[in-house]
Amino acid sequence: MSVHCQADDERFSFEAFTRHPFFTEVNRWIVERVIGPGRRKIVDLGCGPGAVTKLILERLGGDARNVEVIGIDPSPSALSKARAAIHSKMVKFIEGSAEWVSRIVSSADAVVFLNAIHLVPDKAQVIAEIRKTLNKDGVFAFNTTFFNGAYVDGTGAFWRRWVVRAVQVLRERGIEVKHADHAVARQFLTPEEYSDLCVQAGFARPSVDLVRIEMPPESMRDIGRFSLFIEGALPGVPLEEGSAALEKGLERAMDETGVCGVPRNWLECVARAP
Repeated sequence: MSVHCQADDERFSFEAFTRHPFFTEVNRWIVERVIGPGRRKIVDLGCGPGAVTKLILERLGGDARNVEVIGIDPSPSALSKARAAIHSKMVKFIEGSAEWVSRIVSSADAVVFLNAIHLVPDKAQVIAEIRKTLNKDGVFAFNTTFFNGAYVDGTGAFWRRWVVRAVQVLRERGIEVKHADHAVARQFLTPEEYSDLCVQAGFARPSVDLVRIEMPPESMRDIGRFSLFIEGALPGVPLEEGSAALEKGLERAMDETGVCGVPRNWLECVARAP
């Protein structure tokens, strides 16, 4: 990867959004439900710079013995940050992809895959891979806010207004949005579709919850700088121009509506291996 590409990855990454307190809350919600006694080998898939790994260690407590936590991520730079931030004999970080996780680790008691499954093109293949890594009675847990159902009832109009105003900003700057362009980012699954994929992979029917959080204005600005959101809202628009237009469009939408924060749903799913 070139230095230029790395810089773009940093500028338009999800990391700024992850610093908001609600992001820790939605991840802790699921970690507390799947990490506990009897979980000896735990995989933090798509671990990034280690935010969820820290929550797992927090949940295990300082007296956990014979527990192995394995963080897996395809990004060397993210893993470097994780290794710098976490110094625990229980943890090791490995470069690798969700698409072949069963080649990296086996006989796991738990796999958590938080805020990343929406990035996977072939979700059925990855969920089947995760099933291969788990012991009998093992648990697979994932969450995402990029799914069909993320908008809380009554808030869809605000999100649409935001995008309309961003398109307006682009047109003022001589940039047309080609809505015929099809972005992978827009291929959101419903909770039912995620549940069906788990069953097809050999899991028992999972528990599915929607956790509602309140997004303050700064968090909305941060999500508007995230490449996946930009590509989904403004397909075909370069990230630089799209990010700037979404920031200005958000200001206009908030001014017009008086809205200064919007609730949003996180999908939280826990599936067990029979």
